[in-house]
Amino acid sequence: MTRRFVAALCIALVCAGAVGAQAAETSRFIAFANKGLDYYFWTVCQVGTEFEAKKRGWTFEASDAKLDSARQFDQFVNFINKKPDAIFADPNDSEGLVAAANQAVEAGIPVAIIDTPLTGGNIAITVAFDNYDAGVLAGEALVKALKDKYGEEKGTIVYAIGAMSSEAWRLRREGTSAVMKKYPNIKLYEDPADGEISKTQNFVLNRLTSGETIDALHTPSDNPGMGLVAALKMEDKWAKRGDPNHVIIVTIDGEPISNKFIEQGYYDYSIAQDGYSYSAIAMEMLEKYTFNGQKVPLGPYENKKFYWEKCEIIDSAAGPYCKVPAYEINPGNAGDPRHWGIVAEKEFNLPYDISATEIE
Repeated sequence: MTRRFVAALCIALVCAGAVGAQAAETSRFIAFANKGLDYYFWTVCQVGTEFEAKKRGWTFEASDAKLDSARQFDQFVNFINKKPDAIFADPNDSEGLVAAANQAVEAGIPVAIIDTPLTGGNIAITVAFDNYDAGVLAGEALVKALKDKYGEEKGTIVYAIGAMSSEAWRLRREGTSAVMKKYPNIKLYEDPADGEISKTQNFVLNRLTSGETIDALHTPSDNPGMGLVAALKMEDKWAKRGDPNHVIIVTIDGEPISNKFIEQGYYDYSIAQDGYSYSAIAMEMLEKYTFNGQKVPLGPYENKKFYWEKCEIIDSAAGPYCKVPAYEINPGNAGDPRHWGIVAEKEFNLPYDISATEIE
């Protein structure tokens, strides 16, 4: 069963079982122009938007651009012709989709952007997080783990970096690199794994078999992190914290795999990007302000149903921007039910496929 099929099936299940949604006083139609469904995170963003619409008794429709910017533009424009009450989008192209968003606004349709901000436009609300800050937190977690191991900031890290064509992965790398520059006794290898599971596995295998002691491994997202898990298993180094063979693991995103492996003792830290909160906050802002003819106010935002609880809505080139904070998942908090990875599996019924970590 393909990951895309599983994602589509789970979306249908959420749609069919939409948590006892009650008919809203005002029926609305929400459209979502998604960049793709090939990654678990993007699927969660779409299912989260549908979940928020359905629980209000609103109708929902989504499109899948399959990572094609031109296709996403056309799908977005097609939604304008259907006259929805709002269009959500997770852009492939931060600049290219601005024109389509402007067309929607000119047609009286508010636009909400999640995950990947646009560079301009009159957007009702953007909800995303700071990728550079996530990289900083990951770097600090790696340093902390090395200090716990050696009593000082020293050791060797292998960082299977993501493709630099991705702004998110580039910023995460910059944040981690900025931290590492402060510690001359930490050796950092950066291998260009392009965010791919197989390349990550191969680079990590090469480092593990080089004869040099490798203390820590890092990937900028959980999905390619499955490659480093497979490599460790192949070299019989898949060991829990406290075991002499344990290799420190720090990832970014906080997908279900990291929650589970931190709880089980194999991972050390993951820096969470709260994908569930994106759609929930955007829908809340539209319902509370935009649909009532008001602009989303800037300033503090608080919601205790999210683990991080507090953030800021700031101004940006595209309008109000809710900057959801990156935060650390660690052995002490990995089981908290507010982590988005746990919400995705338990509330959205989206199982996480870790078959890539298995070896024969």
